Amino acid sequence: MESQHKIDTLIEIARQKSTRAQAFYCDDDVFALDMQKVVTRKWLLVDHVSRIPEPGQFFLYEVGLESIIVIRDNEMKINALFNVCRHRGSLICLEKQGRRNRLTCPYHSWTYRLDGSLQAARFMPEDFNAMEHGLHTCHIRVYHGFIFLNLSPEEEPEFDQEFAVFEPHLDFHGFADAKIAHKQSYPTDANWKLVVENFFECYHCTAAHPEYCSRHLRDALIAIGAGPNSGPTDAVKRFAPVLEEWEKQAAELGRPMGAVDDDEHSAHMKFYQQRPHRSDIKSETQDGQPVACLMGKRTGFDHGRMHLSFSPFNQIIACNDFAALIVFTPRSAMRTDVDISWLVDGQADAVDVDRMIWMWDITTRQDKIITENNQRGILSSRYQPGCLSNQERRVQTFNQWYLNQLTL
Repeated sequence: MESQHKIDTLIEIARQKSTRAQAFYCDDDVFALDMQKVVTRKWLLVDHVSRIPEPGQFFLYEVGLESIIVIRDNEMKINALFNVCRHRGSLICLEKQGRRNRLTCPYHSWTYRLDGSLQAARFMPEDFNAMEHGLHTCHIRVYHGFIFLNLSPEEEPEFDQEFAVFEPHLDFHGFADAKIAHKQSYPTDANWKLVVENFFECYHCTAAHPEYCSRHLRDALIAIGAGPNSGPTDAVKRFAPVLEEWEKQAAELGRPMGAVDDDEHSAHMKFYQQRPHRSDIKSETQDGQPVACLMGKRTGFDHGRMHLSFSPFNQIIACNDFAALIVFTPRSAMRTDVDISWLVDGQADAVDVDRMIWMWDITTRQDKIITENNQRGILSSRYQPGCLSNQERRVQTFNQWYLNQLTL
C-alpha cells in the first residue's frame, strides 16, 4: 500500500509538469509498474523472420525478468515459448540463439518439442499428465516479416485493426521478403523512458549528431526531425512547401503517401512519416551512394526516407535501399537493450556493411553516451524536472501517453 501511494503521488505531480520526477527513471517499484501496465500489454516488435529461416533455429527475447524462446518448428511455424521449465522453473535455453531439434532442460532433462509440448520427463508418477505440462506460450504475430510478441497473461490484444493503417507502406517497402544484412547491440545503462525520449526529439541533433545531420535538410530536422509535427509550429509551416513538392515527386515513383501521428490517448502511440533527405544523395550511407538494390516495389530512387513506429519500443527507418529496425527493450530500472537490425531486399547481393551501418552505428553510439550521461545526472540530489522546448513536442506527448498507461 505504501508503494502504491508513493506511485500515485508521483503520477499526480507528473501530470502537472512537462518532465518527470527522479523516481520515474531509477525506482524499482516504478519499473515493476512499467512492466505490468505498459511493457507486457503492448505488441512488441522483437525481430525479423529472416533471423531464423530454418526449422529449429531460435533466439531469446529477454525483457525485464522474462525470457522468451522464439523458435521455428518443423512445419516452419514460429512459436514463442516462455523459457521456464515446467518442472522446477529452470531456464531451458541458456544460449542467446542457436538451433535445436528439441528443447531439453539442462537441470533434470525434461524435454519439449519445438511447439512447447512436453515430450519426455523421467520417473514421473503414474497419474502425471504430460499434456498439462507444456511450456507456457506467449502471444505472437508475424506481420510483413516482423515478429511481434505480447506478454500479457490475458487474451491476445487486438492487432489487425490497430496496425492496418501501415499495410500499404509495409507492402511497398517489401519487408515481408527482406533479409537481415547486419545486427548490432548497444546496451545502454539508462531507463527505457530516457532512451525513448531521446529518440522522440531532435533538439539535441545539431549538437550531438553531426554525421546524422549531414544527411538531412536542416529545416526538416527542426520541423519534423523526430516525427510529424515534432518541431515548432512555425518551422513545420515553413517546411511544408518543400515536403509537399517532394511528396508529389515520390508519389509519381509509386510511393504510397500519408502520415500517422497518434496522440496520448492512443493504445500504442504509433506514428508514420515520410520526408526527403538531401537531394544530392541517394541513400543515408557514408558516401550517399546505395549499398544494395532498391527495396520492395520501388522503381527508382526518390531521395526520401520513411520512419515508422508501431510503439515507443521500436523504430523502423528506411531509405530506398536498406532499412534500420531499432528495438528498445527494458531490462531493469536503469538498463535498456538497444538493438539494430539492418534489412535489405531479399534479392540483394553482396552488401557493403560498413557504408550501410555508418550513420546509425555512429548515431546510436552517440545516443548511448548522452543518454547514460542523462541518467547519471538524474541520479543527482539536485535534479529537478525541467521545461521542454518547442522542438520536444513529441516528448510531451509521450510523457502524457505513459502516464495514461499507468492509470488504465
